[in-house]
Amino acid sequence: MIGALLRGIIKKKRLTYRKIASDLGMDHGNLYHSLANGANPKWKTIEKLLNYLGYDVRLMERKEVKPEKSKPSRSRRQKGDK
Repeated sequence: MIGALLRGIIKKKRLTYRKIASDLGMDHGNLYHSLANGANPKWKTIEKLLNYLGYDVRLMERKEVKPEKSKPSRSRRQKGDK
């Protein structure tokens, strides 16, 4: 989720991964993979990017907390069940 947001900001600012990586002293391949869908980037990488792009993180308490829905458990068939 955070990767998609950062990719959108990078695209909006018309920056390249190579330029950002060079300015931050990172490998552009690592930066690219950190922002890929399903990636789990390190917090340090996120902080560097946000600072470079001119953004801050602000945590806000939600007014309503929605509990996660649990998946129903599947029962196994016992011997003799049809």
